[in-house]
Amino acid sequence: MSFNWPEPELTVSGRVGIGTETPKAELHVLGKLLGAAQDISGTALRICCGKTPEGSTSWQPYVGGIEGIYVDLDTSGCGFQSTPIYLVNMHGNSFNWEATGGSSPYNSTKQGFRIYVRFPSDRDGRPNLTPDFANSKGWHIQWLAIGN
Repeated sequence: MSFNWPEPELTVSGRVGIGTETPKAELHVLGKLLGAAQDISGTALRICCGKTPEGSTSWQPYVGGIEGIYVDLDTSGCGFQSTPIYLVNMHGNSFNWEATGGSSPYNSTKQGFRIYVRFPSDRDGRPNLTPDFANSKGWHIQWLAIGN
């Protein structure tokens, strides 16, 4: 079954309607209607997002006392002039709920950031955390950057 939803209609008078012959609701805009996100000083912000490939992320083994992996993410294509705010999550099909670190960017710059992931140290019987293991479980990083 499919639905054919009508396009919203906005008249010059400010009336808005969806699926009605004559728009019944009225839209009131107080102040300026903005087409872009802004910070608290009114400076326009750029929003950019991306993700690593599911099943083939370029995970690297972390060597430094605790077994783990990491991935460097390149955000230079976004064209930020300064370091943006990065919102990051690790997604996957299995075991990712047991991992830690997938939402904590390190060494953030306008060019990118790094994510370290490991299992908690008190987890007995855990599988070895390797790049192959992570990719076999579909682990990948999705990110959103907001800045200028």
